[in-house]
Formats: sequence, C-alpha cells, structure tokens
Amino acid sequence: MILFEANMRLLETQDPWLATRVRSEPVSEAISISISEEGLAVPVYGDQSLHSTYYPQKEAASSIREFCPQPDSVIVVLGLGFGYHVRALLDRFPNEIVVIEPRMNLFRVFLEHVDLKAFADRVRFRVDEPAPKILARSDTRNWDVFVHAPSTFISPEYFEEMSLCIRVMEVLDKSALRILVVNPVYGGSLPTARFCKDALVSMGHEVDSMDCERFKDSYFEIQNVTKIEANQRSLNHKFMNLMGDAVVARAAEFKPDLVLALAQAPMSPEAVSKLREMKIPVAFWFVEDCHTLTYWKEVAGQYDYFFTIQQGEFFKRLREQGVNNYYYLPQAAHPEIHKPLDMDEDDRKQFSTDLSFMGEGYYNRHRAFTRLLDQNFKIWGTGWNQNAVFWPHIQNNGQRVDSEDCVKIYNAGKVNLNLHSSTYHDGVNPNGDFVNPRTFEIAACGGFQLVDARSELGDCFRIGEEMITFSNLEEMRSKALYYLEHDGERRALAHRARQRVLKEHTMTHRMREMLLHIYSEREEELDIRLRSRESEIDRALQQVEDDTELLEFLEPFRGQKDFTFQMVLDRISESEGSFSDPELLFLMVDQIIPKKG
Repeated sequence: MILFEANMRLLETQDPWLATRVRSEPVSEAISISISEEGLAVPVYGDQSLHSTYYPQKEAASSIREFCPQPDSVIVVLGLGFGYHVRALLDRFPNEIVVIEPRMNLFRVFLEHVDLKAFADRVRFRVDEPAPKILARSDTRNWDVFVHAPSTFISPEYFEEMSLCIRVMEVLDKSALRILVVNPVYGGSLPTARFCKDALVSMGHEVDSMDCERFKDSYFEIQNVTKIEANQRSLNHKFMNLMGDAVVARAAEFKPDLVLALAQAPMSPEAVSKLREMKIPVAFWFVEDCHTLTYWKEVAGQYDYFFTIQQGEFFKRLREQGVNNYYYLPQAAHPEIHKPLDMDEDDRKQFSTDLSFMGEGYYNRHRAFTRLLDQNFKIWGTGWNQNAVFWPHIQNNGQRVDSEDCVKIYNAGKVNLNLHSSTYHDGVNPNGDFVNPRTFEIAACGGFQLVDARSELGDCFRIGEEMITFSNLEEMRSKALYYLEHDGERRALAHRARQRVLKEHTMTHRMREMLLHIYSEREEELDIRLRSRESEIDRALQQVEDDTELLEFLEPFRGQKDFTFQMVLDRISESEGSFSDPELLFLMVDQIIPKKG
C-alpha cells in the first residue's frame, strides 16, 4: 500500500475530485494479478487478462504500430488496464492523452501496482463517467481514438454506449430537432428554462416554448378565491389540468421530437400520459433541492427521463421509489447573459463593494452574515430582516433583482459570497450535495466568489485553483478578508474559474449532454424522425458527399424546405468572377432541360 498512498498524494495534486472518488472505492475481489515473464504485473478481470502475461510491453508496442494520430490531436485511449499501451503512446508521441476507463475498481488496483509518475504530466484520466458527460464537455473534433481491445471485452456495454453517443452526436450536429420547452409559472427555475431554450436554438434546433409564466397572475388569483384548504386544492388541480391540456394542444400543433419540462412546470400526470401516447418523449429537469421540495416523489416516475442536480443519496431514494430513469445533470451558466461587463460610472457607484451577496434571506444566511456587517458589505434580494442591524446593508429596498442587475452585481463586487440556502442550519450545510446556478454564473461573469463546501463542487471546478471554499463561518470571514487584501490572487482565480465554465459548464454543454443521453437510447427513432423531415436538397447533399467542390457549392441550401433549381440559377447570376465547375454544370443542365411553354 506504500505505492498506492504515494500515487494518491500525486493524484490529489493532479485531480483532487478523482482522488476523492478513489478513496471511497472499496478494494475489489474481482481483479487478480498475474506476473509476466518480464516480472511485470498484469491485471486479470474475471478470466480476462488485460495484457500479455508473457511480454506486456512488447505487446503494447506492437499494438500501437499502425496508430498515426495528427500532430495537434488529443489521443483518446479507450481502456486503461495497467497502462502499458498508454506508456507506449507516451514514448512515441508528444500529444496530450486522455484515458477513458469505465471501472473505478480497476483504476484503484492500477494505483496499487503502477507508478503514477510516469503518466502524471501528460495524461488525464476520465474514470467511471457517463459517456454523454465526457462527450458534451470535450472538443471531439481533434480526437484520435485508440481502442484497447481487452478493455472492451470486460466493459462492452460502456464502450458500445460511447460509440453510439459519438454517432448520435454527429447526427445532431448536422440536424435540427423540434423541441418544446415547458416553463414553470414562476420561481427560480424560470430563468433556467429560458436559458435552455436559448442554448437549444444556438445549437441549431427548432425550439418552441410554453410560456406558462404568462398565467402567473391567474394562478395567484386562484389562491385567493377561498381559504378552505380542500377547495383550494381542487382549484389548483383544475388549473394544473388546464395548463397540462394547453401543453398537449401546443405539442399537437408543433409536433415536437422532445418535450422538456423544467422544475415546477404545470404538467399534470394526464398531460404527460397524453404526450407519451403521441409517441413524444418527455423529459423533466428537476433543478431543485430534493430535500426541500419533495414533490419529485409524485412526478419522477411519470417521465421518460428525469434529470437531477443531485446524485448519491437522491439516486438511492429514487430507486427506493421504483424510479430508474434518472440522470445527473448539474446547473450551468448562460454566457450570452453571464459575462464580464464594462460598467458606466453610475452602475459602478451603485453596485461596487468589497463584499457582495445576491439571494434570498434564508435562515442560515441571516445567521452567517451578521459576522460581516462590520465590512463594506452590500446585500441584494428578498426576504431579509429589515431591522437596524441588516437594513444599512440591504440594497434596492429588499426588492427582487432582475437578471441584468444580477450580472452587474457579480461583476462589481470584489468578493461575491455564495452561501447555499438552508432553513435549519446556522451556517454551512455539512452535507450540501448540489451546486447552485449562482456558482456558475458568478464565474462566467469573471467575478471572484467564496462558496461553501459542496460534495459535487470538485467535479465542476478545481478547488483551490479555480474556486475557493469555506467549511464554517470562521473560514468564511477569514478568507473573505484575505482575498480582499490580495487582488492578484483573486483576479487569477476568477479568470481560471471563468475559463472552466466556458470550456465545460455552459447551458449549451448541458443541453448537448441531455440530448446525447436521451437519443443514445433512441438512435433508431431519431433517424426515422429526421428522415421523415429531410428535404430534397438534404438528400441531394448526401449523394454528392464525395465531390467536395459540389458539396461546398450546395451547402448554403441545406435545410431549405422549398428548394428549387431556380434558386441555384439565381445564386449563380448574383456571383462575380469566372464560373466555377459546379456553376458551369448547373448552367449546362439548364440549357438541356426543356423549357415549359
């Protein structure tokens, strides 16, 4: 175990989140070790040896002999074993290498027997991560893939899913789905719904939204009709049914390939059933804390897909409810809105401060922030005590802050405090298991933040390099004062956090991951739906894929529903200079085709 501990110390500096997950992995009894003729350790999974039991290094060198990656590509290795093939690739090529290994127990055994120092500088390990997540957070255009065949024998389902997701991703990159987004009537998930729509549109999909927020006033008026609880429940039920019928009616007209409902969207069980009868898959993104809002117990099993911002204990509770359609999908930022700003003098005067917080006045925040009231501290949001202690720090008379001002707040504060809400902790929730949207949004704005420690935060940011956390209120105060005095460190951390968000944590990343997860299970259905809407020009483009010049000439017409030969002639007539070969071809055909009349 001496080598294992040395490797773990190195891994904790290279990838702290992966190291944390390795620590929680029990020792496996499924893997045995064979010693080769060269005296090298070889893992045996069940009865499958992952390298030659005679000469694993020679075998590895031979296996990569025909592999020729591009000089600037990322070599992606599918399967780790004990990494003899990875060592051979490192010796032969200078490229960055990413190793995708589905089995955490195998990676732990690897760390027990192989010195990690040989890999640490140029290799990143992606271990036991869903294929859609890896693909959505990667630039696959510069991948050169090397397959370690023995690894595919012991994890066939995973690598088949990876191949399937790659095919689906290629289809989606060239095609447009019809997606209906169902917004909540009101609440914190409403902005997320709008960001989902924007991201899907930017990806080239045809998106319609059911803007349920237009019925907000009606919803609240219904609450005031009666104080008799039973009657109020009956009226709420009727309202939900009406809104659900409205969603079904919109879907019948729009004919979507997918319906995506956000948390608290007014979707009755009857409406979901009707959509499924129409052969439309229905997904629900529960961007809520499962411990606070427990209505998930009634709705999770109704949907084809149930996306969550928590996993671990939440997944266990879902399984206990008989629900198995869950998938972890954390929140994200929308860089079209959450971005650095050049603020004018009036805005800087209004929003600039040493310490800043934007959010509702939950119990734990009231308790925590009394420790900072001796500082230049501005607080925005609703629900704050309007007493003599807090009131000098409350901005905008404690009114709700719109998205535009939120971005200004995140830009202007030197230290943005990000304490996740709790109704019963005095400060930091020691079991916080989700990351709020504010974490990604502040980072995308280029703002520096202090965030309370969260179990899933390390999966999104490198703690200490991109994000600074605190575990108690004493740390919150001491780190806030420290970073107020260290501008350079603060700015460097904020810059790295923003780069991480743009690379891996935008709403576009999340929507891509969601679609990959859904359609990796529905590839055949996806193909049928897209072919049914394929235009004549799209079919023509498939026929000329081998003729690069002709394909480039026709590409601007892709997706045109009413494509005509005359449209090509009109484009040629508008061009300047000498005719290209494709233009001459179409002009020639025009002369051959008999003219009507």
